[in-house]
Amino acid sequence: MILFESERDGRTNIYLMVADGSSQVRLSNSTPDTAVDSAPTWSAAAQQIAFQSNRDGNDEIYVMNLDGSGPARLTDNSAADTDPAWSPDGTRIAFVSERDGNPEVYVMRANGSNMTRLTEAAGADTDPTWSPDGARIAFVSERDGNPEIYVMGADGASPTRRTSAEGADLDPVWAPNGMWLAFVRGEATSAELYLMSSDGAGELRLTSNTAADTQPAWAPNSTQLAFVSERDANAEIYLTLADGTAQTRLTHNDAADTRPVWAPAGARLTFTSERDGNPEVYVMAADGDDQARLTNAAGRDTPVAWLP
Repeated sequence: MILFESERDGRTNIYLMVADGSSQVRLSNSTPDTAVDSAPTWSAAAQQIAFQSNRDGNDEIYVMNLDGSGPARLTDNSAADTDPAWSPDGTRIAFVSERDGNPEVYVMRANGSNMTRLTEAAGADTDPTWSPDGARIAFVSERDGNPEIYVMGADGASPTRRTSAEGADLDPVWAPNGMWLAFVRGEATSAELYLMSSDGAGELRLTSNTAADTQPAWAPNSTQLAFVSERDANAEIYLTLADGTAQTRLTHNDAADTRPVWAPAGARLTFTSERDGNPEVYVMAADGDDQARLTNAAGRDTPVAWLP
């Protein structure tokens, strides 16, 4: 099963489909017409989907069952609550809240109880992502004046700066084995992919060219990363080994191909392509073969996650 966002009904909602593109089902049904349901994240342990929605006037965190039933609002305040991220065991959800006047990382139980602020800094703290063992959370912080990668305990203890660069360090992604963090360094037009151990040691630059390399996505076996590169004049999907070697272009067309997402077994990838004039969900083998269009709708379709 593939979880995806779609604007086919005039506003952003959350959908689910079988891996071959069949049985596309709308899971969320927000009102009013201006409402947006987005950023869905699946918990296999909790058997629920967390997402953000402004259906009640501002962005809040919600959960629903896999079939879209039982939607429940978990946060309730006048500031934006966004970017939900499930803990690996499905018992907690990290998220970003501006309720105290500044974007900070919070955590709560899966039912919305025991809401706790984990970060407290003058600069924005965003993009929380759990380590595979659930013991740590990586995040982006501007507390020192520049976006850098930090890691803290799951309870907020010992936040430690892991990167130190003149440019922005963004989009931390844990390797499934928990040993490495991939991230993006630089501005939008000149960003590159980097890798470091989870303690910040052994920083390695994976890409080096004059165009942007972004959106790193680890293969389930932690040996490869898919990513998006504009080195050939438009956004395409590439593959690299974890040491930066054997970089291979997987997609070849004149339109943008972005948002690579691995299937659980590592044999396939979904991605968004505009090759047919509209952003749609496509699938391909991990070597770039057998590319096929899964969605065909008037609005944008974007893959988010494969469900085991």
